Amino acid sequence: MAARSSARTNLIIYEGKEESRLRTWVQMARTFYRIHRRIMSTLAHHDVTMPQFDILATLRFSAGVTQQELAERLLVTKGNVCGVLDRLEGLGWVERRPDQKDKRANRLHLTAAGQKKLDTLLPEHDAMVLQAFSVVSDTDMKLLRRTLLTIEQKTERD
Repeated sequence: MAARSSARTNLIIYEGKEESRLRTWVQMARTFYRIHRRIMSTLAHHDVTMPQFDILATLRFSAGVTQQELAERLLVTKGNVCGVLDRLEGLGWVERRPDQKDKRANRLHLTAAGQKKLDTLLPEHDAMVLQAFSVVSDTDMKLLRRTLLTIEQKTERD
């Protein structure tokens, strides 16, 4: 059993391997939720939702993807993306261009207005994430990232 200090009581609590993993999962979810909530609040001040931001940020590095490819990168269904894309297109931030090789498909691109909006949002988003992780050493950050990648790869195979 591993010993750990309880933050509330400073008492040493013993937990087994499975309990440690389950508590770590809960802590990871809680931490993500807290950071996510702060980011959503900041985006709301700019009248942008998290799904809209995710699409804008993804298109920044993946211009010309199809709606299906975008959905796969965001780990959602094509249908989930459709309504958000309609709203972003209505705002003038995203445009659908016909695929030259497959007339049934559209390619997605940021407009100049969409890029400008993203340029406003990204610094605030990135500053929040960096501030949240500022308490973690470079060594621990590399270990955390490696660990999360290992978990992700394992869950993809299962």
